[in-house]
Amino acid sequence: MYTTNAHDAFLGRTANIEYDNAIQYAGVLVRDEGDTKDILPGMVVKHIGDKQMKLYDGTGTPFGLAAIFVAPNYGRGGINQLGQNGEFTAIVGNNTTTVRINVDALDQASSFAVKADGTKVPVYANADGRISMTGTAVVGHLLEVAPDNKSIVIQLADPAVAA
Repeated sequence: MYTTNAHDAFLGRTANIEYDNAIQYAGVLVRDEGDTKDILPGMVVKHIGDKQMKLYDGTGTPFGLAAIFVAPNYGRGGINQLGQNGEFTAIVGNNTTTVRINVDALDQASSFAVKADGTKVPVYANADGRISMTGTAVVGHLLEVAPDNKSIVIQLADPAVAA
């Protein structure tokens, strides 16, 4: 299992994304002028061509999950892990990929729960790029909810959430 993380010294906590059977796809993040939305590890991005990605906005097809922070509003002072020329990475994979996503990247209006009978529970990308229990773009299936509700584990969908 691989982990990508960043320490927010102001909050004294670590937010990360853990994944297995996936790759980090390197590209460039494109943001509209004046866009100050936080992108946290585990939020959904879409590919817009020529190795360029944007935060998923409810249109197009989900591509992968953000692997780094571009979060001007996160904690005191924010966190920005973009490279000098906007370099950005996304976790991409297929239905053999599992990803643990912390609560910060989840839709706060969703209540995540696995079914007792083992039936697959789909998870979606909402229009804010967060993993949600509702939507039209399936990102994967819920495998586990942490006992403290601080994270979930999903299996990515097939066809792959990738290029």
